[in-house]
Amino acid sequence: MLFDLHPKETRGELFGRDEEVEYVKRQVRAGNWVIIGGQRGIGKTSLMKVVLNELSREGFRAIYVNARGVTTLRDLLMMLINEINRSRLKLRLNVSLNFIVGSAGITLSRGSRVFNSLLELLLSIDEDTVIGLDEVQELSRVSGQFLRILGNVFMSNPRVSFIFTGSYIGLVKTLLKPNPESPLYGRPPVEVKLRPFNDELSREFLRRGFKESGVQFNSFDIVVDRLDGVVGWLTLFGNYHGIRSLGVDEALRETINEGVKIMINEIEHFLEDKVNKALYLAILSVLKVVNRWKDIKFAVMARLGREFGDRELLNALNALINYNFVVKVREGEYRLADPILREVDYDKLIKRYLRMDD
Repeated sequence: MLFDLHPKETRGELFGRDEEVEYVKRQVRAGNWVIIGGQRGIGKTSLMKVVLNELSREGFRAIYVNARGVTTLRDLLMMLINEINRSRLKLRLNVSLNFIVGSAGITLSRGSRVFNSLLELLLSIDEDTVIGLDEVQELSRVSGQFLRILGNVFMSNPRVSFIFTGSYIGLVKTLLKPNPESPLYGRPPVEVKLRPFNDELSREFLRRGFKESGVQFNSFDIVVDRLDGVVGWLTLFGNYHGIRSLGVDEALRETINEGVKIMINEIEHFLEDKVNKALYLAILSVLKVVNRWKDIKFAVMARLGREFGDRELLNALNALINYNFVVKVREGEYRLADPILREVDYDKLIKRYLRMDD
């Protein structure tokens, strides 16, 4: 059902993304790697899973790995081994140096080096295989080693393709725009950036979902206006109203409340390695009311009671853009990427982080 909260896995469950599914599949068949980008809740995981499942029916071996929280090559290696071993369609692997092959699958040999083992595993795959790495930006801390592995695989084993999802920071940014020293220079993945639904598609999504649920629904305007085409929030609202039978107002309120919790978690995850956390929060806060560069700068300095140079402020703004929190509308004009971001209490977060800095 459209209002099922799990990521979609079949074409029949996925709404409004037929062109993107066909495009990604065509790129993989052509030997290109793909990055699926877009804001939180826009359907990146669903698109990836549908593509993987369809390619698996067309002769590819498909492996899905959720890299959320995976920050080391060892973590990634162990997840790949687990996914290969649990797959109903066993991969043909020509491993010998760093692995032991048994009836239950493959295990890592004692004392094996992670870099060499991960490279051997990927180079040993002897069938057309597509690996989906969800939230690949999480591997940014080991991006140098991982890029070397990816470059080697791209050059040496054309039977392996990758589909990545992630925010445009760190590793993902390097994958899309490799510098001349990068192992993937001249071979960047194809980018597919998912956009929110327009009003017409949002209405049709809700119409079909409520028809599946057997629920009469007429409050399109208020829901479409508040949730702004983000399929994750539309789905959550549909689940609250169409499946759990909450009233329209209560379902919308619960959707926004739950969305705020999710977005705060995303913001805190983003801020983990940032020095001046209050600056990023202040930018998000003032974007509720202003959107031009000079107004943003003035409002942020007034909000935090200190001056910032253009470079520092612009770097922070670009980081928020790269993480899909902010959209650059045109030169010198910006807006929040997600309607739920307008509902976050940034003052509370700013006070908390300022106390932590003190």
